[in-house]
Order: sequence, then structure tokens, then C-alpha cells
Amino acid sequence: MAGNAIITANQENGSKVYFESVIERGLDPDKNFAELLKVVKKVYPDVTTEWMSSYAKQVKALKSYIGRNKGYEYSRDEANGFMVFIESIAKSKCGVSQKDRWNPADIYMIKTLKRSSIENKIKELTDGNDKDTNLLALNDYMRVVINNLEMLPISLKAIKSSTKTATAEPANMGNAGKNLNFSVVPGSVKCIMDFGHKIEGEFDTGEIAFDFTVNGMEVHGQSRNFQYSQSRNIVQTDLTPKGSSGGAKLGKVSSVAIDNFLNSNQFSNYGSMIKIYRPSSPSKDPNIDLPGKWTQQNIDYWINYIDALNSGPYTVAGSKINLGNLTAKVGNQEKKGAKEIIQAAIAMENSTRSASGRFSSKLIGLRWAYIWVVIEQNGLMTEWLKTLYYGAKKEFSDKNGPFIKIS
Repeated sequence: MAGNAIITANQENGSKVYFESVIERGLDPDKNFAELLKVVKKVYPDVTTEWMSSYAKQVKALKSYIGRNKGYEYSRDEANGFMVFIESIAKSKCGVSQKDRWNPADIYMIKTLKRSSIENKIKELTDGNDKDTNLLALNDYMRVVINNLEMLPISLKAIKSSTKTATAEPANMGNAGKNLNFSVVPGSVKCIMDFGHKIEGEFDTGEIAFDFTVNGMEVHGQSRNFQYSQSRNIVQTDLTPKGSSGGAKLGKVSSVAIDNFLNSNQFSNYGSMIKIYRPSSPSKDPNIDLPGKWTQQNIDYWINYIDALNSGPYTVAGSKINLGNLTAKVGNQEKKGAKEIIQAAIAMENSTRSASGRFSSKLIGLRWAYIWVVIEQNGLMTEWLKTLYYGAKKEFSDKNGPFIKIS
């Protein structure tokens, strides 16, 4: 992980110096490639042509957003930089424990002539005893200075070579979602339980998948273990726009956003009131045993769970959850049924590097399938889709800091 952090730092510092060179010095991404490359190599020695192309798309999007404005300082983790200043305030005065859950900005731009007054105002607004109040005041003030283009917290994404033009858009600036329409694509919620057809010893897929639309834009989501090599790793939900959006990820949905939604709603289940929770990690799930340690009680639990979900009145957007054909292929034999699938998965859990990780991921996917049904049954699907969408964009609460997303 340390190596990945160094690479990420190099890439983000590359954006920082590239932006500064174009915006402040007037270098042209199309005409001054060699000079820009020389500047970037000072902070990112191994920069590739693909990253230089990404930087060019990023800065064009940023310049489109800020127009002719310049006169900024560019900051990323320097000891005396603005980024360290504001993140230190957020942690010490506003109760922020994890920076990215508050604000995912990777670099900050701040008007040089405004920095002192902005810092003094931030100190004044966050000098109270209540950290939540301080945080709300900080976020409100940030929206003002962002709107004035005096301070810009920027969240960066690598721009794919297939994406011709990047975009820069403000996030969490208030009134999110009021004019957007959300709907599930009928028949798209799938937790395919077929086993061994693509790779012997593994589930054919490892996730519960779904599609929904936001004002006509289709978004694909999946909840799964993103490191199958870890047998009982956490399951996260990830969103990616489809089609003309170029595949740029919205990102992983904040667990805080999901928990806020589940905790703030009452749910009924065919006449009785129930409480539903975000599924815990497989390692903490009482019905998921360690590889090689499966009890008959938990084996029977999952067999019955699949049979009930498959045969019961469980629908989303008018369609049943798609569990596939419920077939298990082991060698030349193919058998059908929940019992056969679970028994095959347990018997072959250590047969490949990813078998165990896919298995536990799929079981958590089944828990999510039931949650989708309960949310639908309670008429809360629109609010749920908003939670996923804005939870991925980190725009789900007044406590989330505003920023400019370049993607």
C-alpha cells in the first residue's frame, strides 16, 4: 500500500504542477508538450504519455470552469500549504476523522491575494465548542468562496484515452437531486448463483449487479468484494455510468450514506416491522464460516435462503431478483439447485486463488438482494437510488465538504 500511495502522490502532484504551468504561465497543452513534460517529471519521474494526455484533458476542463481566472497557489500536502491548513482545521475543530469522507479533494487552488483573509475567516467560523456546528459553518463558507472562484478543492480522476473531453463540475454545493429523476431498470437486479461454468471452482460472477437511470443517464452498479484473493473481504458498492458517459466511475458508495439511509427509515416486511442493516463483512457474518470450517447449520441456512429468495414473492421494479439458472458444474457434471451450488462452492473453496473470495462475496450479495426487495416493498426505491448516487459522489449530507470533480 505504501508503494501505491507514493504513485498516487506523484500522479496528483503531476496534476498540480501541470495546472499551475498552464493557468499561471500560459503554457499550451497542445503546443508545449516538451516543456510541460519537463515540469511534470520533476515531481513524477515515471510519468507516461497516457498520464500526460490525462493532464491535458483535466486542465482543459478546469480552464473551461474557471475561465480566465489565475493568480492561484496550488497545494497538495506541503507543510505550509493551504491543503494542510484546512484539513487540519477539519480534524481538530470540526470532528472530521477520515478526510476523504468529508472532502475527497486531492489538491487545492486558492487565490494568493485572498489566502490570508480566507484562512482567518475559517479560523473564526470554526472557533466554537460544537464540532458539528463548526463543520457546517466551514462547508457553508467553502461554498461561498468556491462560487467566487477564490478557493477550489479539486478531486481528480485519471481520464481514459477513450474519453475525448473531461468535465469539471461542482459537487455538494447544496440542493442536490431536486430536479433529477431516478428509476430502476426493470429486470436488472441480478445475483447470479451459477457455479463453475467459466472457471472451475468459482462462481460465474462475484457480485449483485443492478442498473438505474438518472435523468435518462444509465448507471451500472455492483456490490462485491473488490479483492477476491482475500477470502472474507468486505463488500463495497461501486457505480459506473454506461454508454456515452465514457465509463468514468462515479466511485464507491460511502458506507456512511448507506447507514444513514437504513437507520433513518422504518421498514415493514409483509405486515411486520423490521430493522435492516448494511450487511457486515463476511468475516463478521454469523452465517458465513471460515473456509474448511463450515457447520451444517450454516450450510442449511444458505440453501434455505436461496430457495426462499427464488420462490418467494420478492420483486424489484416488477421483476424477480435474477439468480440465474441455479446450476453447478463440477468436472463434466452439472447439477441444479441451491443445495448443489452451496455444496460445490464449499467443497472447492480453496481450489483457486479467487474461489473463496467470490463465494463469500456472493453470499453477501444475497443479503443485499433481500434488502433491495424490502426497500422496494416500502416505497423507498427513489430515495435509495439517490442515496447510492450521491453517496458515490460524496454529496449525501450537509456535513460533506464541497469540491470540484474533474472526470
